[in-house]
Amino acid sequence: MRDKRFEDEMRRLSGTVKRADEFLEGAETILSRDPTCGFQTDSALVWFVAGHTVGIVIYYTFDDDNVYLLSAERYIPPEL
Repeated sequence: MRDKRFEDEMRRLSGTVKRADEFLEGAETILSRDPTCGFQTDSALVWFVAGHTVGIVIYYTFDDDNVYLLSAERYIPPEL
């Protein structure tokens, strides 16, 4: 499930970050199968997943039935 804030942020990022839509599609697929594959933030309820080659980080939370995409922001991926 996508929060309105998330939708707005992804819309802005899609115009400036290459392959943003591909990253989102892959993240949704993976998180729907295993939402614990991301990293937990200091808040026990919020997790995040970041692209290794795509400069986007997605914040989310989940319960037994759904994954809730909360926010997305641009970041600089580390050099590999």
